[in-house]
Amino acid sequence: MEELDRAAQILDRLRTMLEAELEQARGQRLLIRALDTQGLFERARQRSAFNVQLAQLERALGETLDAAGQALGLKPVTLADLCKATPEASQRLDACMAEVRSLASALREIDAVNLKLGGRALGRVRGYLAAVAPRTVAYDRRGASRPMDDLSTACQVA
Repeated sequence: MEELDRAAQILDRLRTMLEAELEQARGQRLLIRALDTQGLFERARQRSAFNVQLAQLERALGETLDAAGQALGLKPVTLADLCKATPEASQRLDACMAEVRSLASALREIDAVNLKLGGRALGRVRGYLAAVAPRTVAYDRRGASRPMDDLSTACQVA
């Protein structure tokens, strides 16, 4: 069936895109460790472009599977129903989807690690900046501290 072959081709493109993005995400750790802000901004731009392409391919995959379901007379199109209707073509589709799911899961895990590393790096930078340029702190009459933005000789009366 032509629609299922087209869906398998779309899934192959998705798989190659995810594999490339997985390698890029692994390399992002080096950018975080080096605190390479320009590299991180470029990486964010690349991820944004990847997300746009991924959404377009997902939309095309959905439309292709809907067309395949309509050609087979299936109203709600599910992979199980497609496997029943065309087992040989759907097996390739099922295998491709399993690979795409696996790659997406791996990318999600690497993104979680990168997010954690980024949070740690941000904490260290904030700590360094607090040590280099400490903020002045004043105490109110209850003993609570609050940062002073502007130095003033005026007193607040509550």
